[in-house]
Order: sequence, then structure tokens, then C-alpha cells
Amino acid sequence: MITATNCSIGRTSYLEGLDAAPTTRVELWWPFAHPDPTDAEIRHVVGELEARNKQLIALNMFGGDLAAGDRGILHEQDLPDAHLDAVERFHELTGVRRFNLLLGRGGTELSADQERRFAAVARDVGRRFGGVAMVEPISATPDYPVTTVDDARPLLEYGGLLLDLYHLAVNDAVDLSVPPEHVQVADNPGRGAPGTGSLPLEEWVTTLREQGYTGEVAAEWLP
Repeated sequence: MITATNCSIGRTSYLEGLDAAPTTRVELWWPFAHPDPTDAEIRHVVGELEARNKQLIALNMFGGDLAAGDRGILHEQDLPDAHLDAVERFHELTGVRRFNLLLGRGGTELSADQERRFAAVARDVGRRFGGVAMVEPISATPDYPVTTVDDARPLLEYGGLLLDLYHLAVNDAVDLSVPPEHVQVADNPGRGAPGTGSLPLEEWVTTLREQGYTGEVAAEWLP
């Protein structure tokens, strides 16, 4: 069922995750504390991937200070152009083209500014290199505007759906009716590996495959 591994969740650094990843194909949260890394900083990350023979298949865009509770910045401001340049550089060096774009903790309703900013980024990465900005319904964040697939629908005109089955299950909102761009899995309770909880993850993934999904199924669980 698993084709890729998230190397950031629950790790002290992405390097720890890369060393532990059982798959060649990997995804990362944004690996810097700032949105505008230098080319040398980007090349360092790419070098660590190459040294371990890992292929980057998805990457979070800058989402603020995640450890402090930020879940994106689009409720307050645009992503800086330098960040989009850095995203494009990651694509040039690794081929990665799927990017998770968090919306910011601006309230339970999607604002016009959040939609406008998401759409602008999605159009920009699409124009630059055929990239896809993805929207992810998330859980445990009461002031976040997208917690279900229905909440995400206004943004799917511009980008793709990141279907994290753990988050949707926690929200009691599993919905397999919309074709996803990317899929992540973890069990519940506990956000552990499949089999540590009670979710029918293999059944859900099988349904997605039968409906035509041919993309990645990434392990995004706590080690």
C-alpha cells in the first residue's frame, strides 16, 4: 500500500527521517525556518537526498512556525516571490512538482484573501514548471478553514486535493468521492502505522485505486 514516506513528521530533523525511510520515494515538510533559502541551502538539502538515493515526490511550502502552531500564512500575507523561486529551484534539481500549501489559521470560513492567494500560487507554479499546489483538509486546528473535502472544493478549481485519510477520519469526514492529487495515511487513534489503530486504511486505498487513482500513498505517521 505504501509507496512513499514523509521524513519530517515526528523527527528532530528531516535527515533523521531520511535515514529511517524504508522507501526510495520521500516527501518533506518545508526544511527551513524561513521562506527564502539561498541556493546553497537548497543544494544542501538536495545533496542529502542524493547521498541517500532518495527521490523527492512532494514538498510542503512555507507555512510559518509550525512548532508554534502556525498552519500557513495566507490568512495574513502573500507568499514572497523569493519563496516561489525556491520552490521552482527544488523542482529544477529534483523534479518535485506537488506542493502542499497551508492556508493559515484565520478562522473556520475560507476568506476571499486566502482563496485569492492560494489561486495565485497555484497559477504561478503551474505556469512556471507545471507544478501543482495542493490543499489539505486538516484536523486538531479549530480556527482552520478546511477540515473536509467539501471545504476544499472552492480551491480545487486552482489546485489539487491532498487527501490525508488520518485527518479526515479524525474529523469524521472521510470522503473518497473527489479524485485526489496525493494521498497520505496514518492510523487512528495515535497517528501511528496502519494496524496500530482501527481505521480501514487498506480498504480506503483499494477503493481509491479502483476509482482510478494511480499516485503516491505516503506514510505520514509518527515514528
